[in-house]
Amino acid sequence: MKPFFFTVVLCLTTLFGFPTASSYALTDSGITIGPYIQRLTARAATVLIRTDESETLACFYRKVGAQKWKSLTDSAASTTHRYRLTQLKKGISYEYYIGTADNRLTQTYTFHTKHTVTANDPLSVAVVGDFGELTANQLSVVTQMMAWQPDMLLTTGDNAYDSGTLDEFRVNLFNPYQPLLAELSVYPSLGNHDIETENGTPYISLFELPVKRSGTERYYSFKYDVARFIALDSNSDYVPGSAQYTWLENELAETDEQWTVVYFHHPPFSSGEHGSTSDMQDSLVPLFEEYDVDLVLSGHDHNYERNVKINDVVYVVTGGGGKSLREQENENPYSAVFQSDYHFVGLVMTGKELKLKAIDTRGFVFDSITLDSTDR
Repeated sequence: MKPFFFTVVLCLTTLFGFPTASSYALTDSGITIGPYIQRLTARAATVLIRTDESETLACFYRKVGAQKWKSLTDSAASTTHRYRLTQLKKGISYEYYIGTADNRLTQTYTFHTKHTVTANDPLSVAVVGDFGELTANQLSVVTQMMAWQPDMLLTTGDNAYDSGTLDEFRVNLFNPYQPLLAELSVYPSLGNHDIETENGTPYISLFELPVKRSGTERYYSFKYDVARFIALDSNSDYVPGSAQYTWLENELAETDEQWTVVYFHHPPFSSGEHGSTSDMQDSLVPLFEEYDVDLVLSGHDHNYERNVKINDVVYVVTGGGGKSLREQENENPYSAVFQSDYHFVGLVMTGKELKLKAIDTRGFVFDSITLDSTDR
């Protein structure tokens, strides 16, 4: 069951025209960012929200169809509000809103806890990169992602241009993506623009990511039933002997899920403007091959590019989320499909298959590939 709010937004878009960033913002509520979902698991979810003035708020939530609301209230007045909802049930839809006993500040949103992945109920993952600049093209991509109704969202970096300030994240990411972020969890990776302000401090302050295994929000991993997802920080040291490399090698060695997906910003293989990252080919690529990584996703080049399998690993560049597009400018002998178009990548995963689709702003699937677990 997918969140109902996706359908509502799409109907409003169809009836009244394309939504603007201001139509997503709650301008008279005092809310500056959110609400948005983080660290969504089968049994818990975090709801985050920020306000322009310090106040005491509550998160009211319940299973869809239940009569009574439960609530969590701030321990003290603040402009930063966090609610960790626990003792939830697996594969169930919950609804929530933010406010006080006398005043509702948000509409009711719906999220769905992690479910058991089956052939009839696969895992759907949207992936987008180089998108946070508040353009009409970015909003077109958002609309298509809402129509696709993913279970969660991954990013390949450059979440907020131009220098990753807190205000840029608010205006260029959280406002236009509000319909998505309020109802599903986003797992971002750091782009080079995201770290220009205080080495990514605004980014780190905004997201609550699964750090149990890595000890840092700059790179981390998490599981969703049949799949292990690993986010790297390609701006930081990743050569053999570095902390990130050592952690990644240990993580890959311990991974036993059916699918392993690694994502980060700078592409190992690319024929776009920036081209391939040669030191990654010397350091990270051998790890991906040794530990049977299935799919590597990156951004940085503002286009879509799928490479042929390289020693059984598929490499895809997805950097067409909204920033100005670029053409094919470098040699890449592994390039299979290159398209300079605004898009996102959709992954549909079961225990048997991993289907990848590149979807443009018209909803057209312009490239696809299916990986079969029996071929591994």
